[in-house]
Amino acid sequence: MVDDKTKRFSVYLPEKVKSDLEQMAYETGLSMTQLIVMATHGLLSNYKSNGGNIFADLVNSRQKNLFSETLKTLRSENSVMQEYYGARAFEYEKVYHREDPEYQQELSLLTTILKTVVKDRNVLEVACGTGYWTQVVSEVAHHIVGLDIRPEVIQIAHDKGLPRTKVDFIVGDAYNLGQLENDFDFGLANFWFSHIPKNKIEDFLTGFHNKLQPGAKVFMADNVYVEGRGGELITKDNSEDTYKIRELADGSKYEILKNYYTYNELFEFFEPITEELKIFCGKSFWYVHYTVKSLN
Repeated sequence: MVDDKTKRFSVYLPEKVKSDLEQMAYETGLSMTQLIVMATHGLLSNYKSNGGNIFADLVNSRQKNLFSETLKTLRSENSVMQEYYGARAFEYEKVYHREDPEYQQELSLLTTILKTVVKDRNVLEVACGTGYWTQVVSEVAHHIVGLDIRPEVIQIAHDKGLPRTKVDFIVGDAYNLGQLENDFDFGLANFWFSHIPKNKIEDFLTGFHNKLQPGAKVFMADNVYVEGRGGELITKDNSEDTYKIRELADGSKYEILKNYYTYNELFEFFEPITEELKIFCGKSFWYVHYTVKSLN
């Protein structure tokens, strides 16, 4: 039996740090794991009390500036993303009407498979946007709660007139689902995964899965990278994420976090925490469908 409190995750340690840690373990008689756990508890407690200031004595002035700029960048990216999807609300669904037979064929495939696996389920849909996929699953699901952080898109979703006995829309944060009850047996997150910073994927999946019942199913779909589609792909020296410049109908432009994944990368993310994992990677879209792995 594996307790969630002891869930393992990998951490990269530079060789010098690893060597020093091994020496400390030898001198104290404690294991490296025990030392890391003790240090982590101390770090978290200190951070809760003093915030980011605790790092001031650990870094030189150049590193301080880099740390500060990184925090500003993360906050700015989140703000820009929300502003963009708020501004894009009324033109969001145009993306699904691309005049490309192959694109439309794969979109139809996603729709067919999703309707099959979601039938008669109680669904939690995060980042539901304007309710495009909510409308699709409402035809066959038992009940759906659609959540998005932007009130503009939630209003558009409301205006679709989906049956109120089957569908509830709420404004909420995909990274903070604490207000929801754990009574869902299906999780849906379409075209959201590509907008998650890579260092927040584990946090999102943990919070998402915690709101699902044991043995619940999950379906996620997103874009495959196609050169030239959706603007130029941008990389940055100080970021593991990639970005796109998006232009709206009014000419306004936004730099949006947009990550793309291969079959192997998706397998590495999902295989350790899932059962009955199915992965499809086409020419326009990928999807994953799985059962949340029980921790008992």
